Amino acid sequence: MKLFQIDSPLMRFLSKMADLIIINLFTVLLCIPVITAGAAFTAMHYCALKIARDQEVSIVRQYFHSFKDNFRQATIIWLIFLVFAGVVIFDYFLMGANPTKISAFVFGGLLAVSIVVLFVGCAVYPILARFSNTVPGTIKSAFAYSFRYFPRTLAVMVAKATPVLFIIFLTNFAIYIFPVIVCFCFSAPALLAAVLNNKPFKKAEDAYLAEHPQEDPSAEDEHIFSDTPVIEEK
Repeated sequence: MKLFQIDSPLMRFLSKMADLIIINLFTVLLCIPVITAGAAFTAMHYCALKIARDQEVSIVRQYFHSFKDNFRQATIIWLIFLVFAGVVIFDYFLMGANPTKISAFVFGGLLAVSIVVLFVGCAVYPILARFSNTVPGTIKSAFAYSFRYFPRTLAVMVAKATPVLFIIFLTNFAIYIFPVIVCFCFSAPALLAAVLNNKPFKKAEDAYLAEHPQEDPSAEDEHIFSDTPVIEEK
């Protein structure tokens, strides 16, 4: 039957689901040591973009290729986020332990900064996975991109928070869908991000490579090399 042929829509769909499960499990395992989480997120987004673009690749091989290739920068960015998170959590704790008249004002400021960082965090690893840049340049690009495409970034942030919210607020129901959460909690939001990012990323890639054809990335790397990648929709 054509339905079960290797190139049928059903088999392609099942293949993508299997790839998502694989990259999700790798990401979960590599987040356990904590220090490797940034590289794991980058590798996940690298593979998710390939899935979104229907590129036929070995997911395992490509995952660890990206993990190794982006480990240093991804880890530096991850440590920056961890330090920031630690400072913010400590400040929230101090405000709770010593409430004052200015606590509401300080809380509002911390909340605003936290939201900005969350938005940047939703964009920084997809950008790092696709574009070669310095650490400050990657963070700057992620900041600009996340607010230029605010609805897309918000959708990705909600998708990433959904599994956590299910576990916290719908404990009984979460037990029944726990296998789904384990298999897709990271990779499904990453695929959504890849689908939403694909068009602006492709425009940036085409624009840059049109000006720098000699820097056409190899099939192995597929990074776009740019000091300041222009990610905008014309």
